[in-house]
Amino acid sequence: MVKRFVKRMFLYSILILILAGLGGAGYLWFSLPRLSGTYTLEGLSGPVDITRDAAGIPHIFAQSDHDAFFALGWVHAQDRLWQMEMNRRVGAGRLSEVLGEKTLKIDQFLRTLGVRRAAQEAWTHLKPRTRTLFEHYVAGINAWMKQAPVLPIEFQLLRFQPEPWTPIDSLVWAKLMAWDLGGDYSQELLRARLETLLGTQRTRELLPQYPKDGPSILSHLSASDAEALLALDSFLQDQLGLRGIDVGSNNWVVSGKWTASGLPLLANDPHLGTRIPSIWYLAELQGPTLHVTGATFPGLPGVPIGHNDQIAWGVTNMGPDVQDLYRERINPDQPNQYLVNGAWSTMTVTEEPILVKGRSEPLLWAARATRHGPLISDVADTAEPLALRWTALDAEDTTLDAFTDILWAHNWTEFRDALRQYVAPSQNFVYADRTGNIGYIAPGRIPIRAQGTGWTPVPGWSSDYEWTDWIPFDQLPQAYNPPDGWVVTANNKVVSDLYPYHLSNNWMPPYRAARITELLQERIQAGQKLTADDMARIQGDQHSALIPQLLPLLLQTPAASDRDRQALELLKNWSGDLSRESVAASLFEAWLQQLPAVLLQDEVGPQLFEELSRRNHEVFLTNLLTDPKQGRFWCDNRKTTPRETCDHALQQALHQALAELETRLGPDLTQWEWGKLHQTQYPHTPFSEVPYLKPFFHRSIANGGDRNTVNVASYKPQERYAQHWGPSYRQILDLSNWNASRFMHTTGQSGNVLSPHYDDLIERHRDVQYLPMTFGRNAVSGKTQTLLPQE
Repeated sequence: MVKRFVKRMFLYSILILILAGLGGAGYLWFSLPRLSGTYTLEGLSGPVDITRDAAGIPHIFAQSDHDAFFALGWVHAQDRLWQMEMNRRVGAGRLSEVLGEKTLKIDQFLRTLGVRRAAQEAWTHLKPRTRTLFEHYVAGINAWMKQAPVLPIEFQLLRFQPEPWTPIDSLVWAKLMAWDLGGDYSQELLRARLETLLGTQRTRELLPQYPKDGPSILSHLSASDAEALLALDSFLQDQLGLRGIDVGSNNWVVSGKWTASGLPLLANDPHLGTRIPSIWYLAELQGPTLHVTGATFPGLPGVPIGHNDQIAWGVTNMGPDVQDLYRERINPDQPNQYLVNGAWSTMTVTEEPILVKGRSEPLLWAARATRHGPLISDVADTAEPLALRWTALDAEDTTLDAFTDILWAHNWTEFRDALRQYVAPSQNFVYADRTGNIGYIAPGRIPIRAQGTGWTPVPGWSSDYEWTDWIPFDQLPQAYNPPDGWVVTANNKVVSDLYPYHLSNNWMPPYRAARITELLQERIQAGQKLTADDMARIQGDQHSALIPQLLPLLLQTPAASDRDRQALELLKNWSGDLSRESVAASLFEAWLQQLPAVLLQDEVGPQLFEELSRRNHEVFLTNLLTDPKQGRFWCDNRKTTPRETCDHALQQALHQALAELETRLGPDLTQWEWGKLHQTQYPHTPFSEVPYLKPFFHRSIANGGDRNTVNVASYKPQERYAQHWGPSYRQILDLSNWNASRFMHTTGQSGNVLSPHYDDLIERHRDVQYLPMTFGRNAVSGKTQTLLPQE
């Protein structure tokens, strides 16, 4: 602890010296907001008290609901203004104005995608109540920006002033979250490339999460085009921390017939990219008709996950296929015309001048779109034009009306009616109320296609593959008071094959859902009633349901050395615990990392393998080790003779894993603890990319788990065990007593590196500890700030 304190003080001293040349080190401390006292502000109708508890969580008590949202904008800006600035610049494609040439491709992609244009269109379709709440929220942001004596440090270092906030800035971030949580287009590209290389059967073996009997449409997309677009998608993931196959979540709700209190328990932990500050911000809001608490997004009004005084809700990503790529034919004599049913049609072309730091003139960029959507191939400069159809770009996106109306919902009917307005991204909503009901619904616009299932890019020059309608709301997956008395979701398959509509080509493996269900059943079958502590134990669980299936197959590997035997013996006696202290976990994960390369690189080549490794999962390994036909094909290295068996492949991968671990952790196998390899990374945008600033802003911590544990801890294969996705927020809601509920997010409430709340939650989050989810003025104490209206 002392060493850590000394190191931090040393780093802060260096930072002060750096900033002294920018106008004085004293500016640093004035960038921290004053959290007590009184402010008199334009835009309020009455006084508002904001009490911050020991963790820096604001509890807002207002005499009007509108003023509560004004205060939410105020506290978001106080604690997260830089994060909000980056979010709106990413969504609007305006990073290069302040970061220069290195973000130009990101800006070009986001301008082509048209996120801000879509936000502007969506604004006009929102209900008056929603727009009014946004306007009051935005007024609170701008009120703080006018009051702030010194802007956060990042503004000082990059030397620019933020513009006033607008409602469209908030909608932009909502659209970008839809991008983070939804989509299939990169999978379409991967499938197209693999089918061209390997054929349909081998592609379906390699990507076994898709239905075996699902139809496939070959796109004949060129290898270079597919790989260029895949590389672009990976670039955006790496630079922004958005999307990725490991974006998911767990949630479950249990009826009172299985709980100690006799009323439901609801648990939720959405899995998103790890970053600092946290993507979430905890808050409570109370007005005359509104009382709600939970997780908020800085930059957006509302509480996407949480509870009000009567109902509770949680969300996970459902993952339906709501993105399709269309191959377009361009008029060779007129590049802004494309073919539609035998006739040339004119594209929509939007001029998008991009300001770039260091350039005297803006870069002129043309965002082209066909009837299907933006021509995203323009950014990758591919030979064949590809347009993206995506529900979140539709003009009539009323998703934010749904989230607004949920805040005032007091029963299942009102909750369900609110979700009728939901468009994207489709989520698994679990529900509970104080009268004992539980429910589940997966709302959103999910397309019905004229033909095909969106497996690969399809021809756009005819209407054969158009979206003809949406799955009717009343026929979307949903349940109310199911007979089992619980609902568990973990991005697994939602419906049986008897469901009449196509939902997705991409279901996550069933391991997390199976483990949650197993742990619930263990308690119930033992005759024990479930409590909030049981829910917490499940959220912290680091056993993978994959291991009992896959590990026995790996242990059939012949030992070729004493080191092999030592490793195999340790794995043989392993319980499957992936805690950070586990040595067996390191052996298993390293072996799992080496095996796909041994099996696949000879078939797909190094470049495609890198893209595939981001998007495949372990069901493939289980299948090929249990199916001799698959094993004979995939385990043989076609570049060598004689034919290799799966024993050879497993042995080679084990040797490579042991060599890697020895290089990284030394020769003593007993010291190969998983946490020494596997560390959660919390990058800062953009200063984790700046070597001399990274030590000040970036954080990391040793962790256990992997992508298949309930306490998820996914890592990028390219970065060798560095965790970049995890439970971004945890909540356990007790419907019998709101003040017995608990929650936690990843880093801290503040985005200011000098604040004690910048990183004070990291260790507690890692250790699955919680903060009290207090509800009501009498349950909270701390520093209080009062906002008064101008007379």
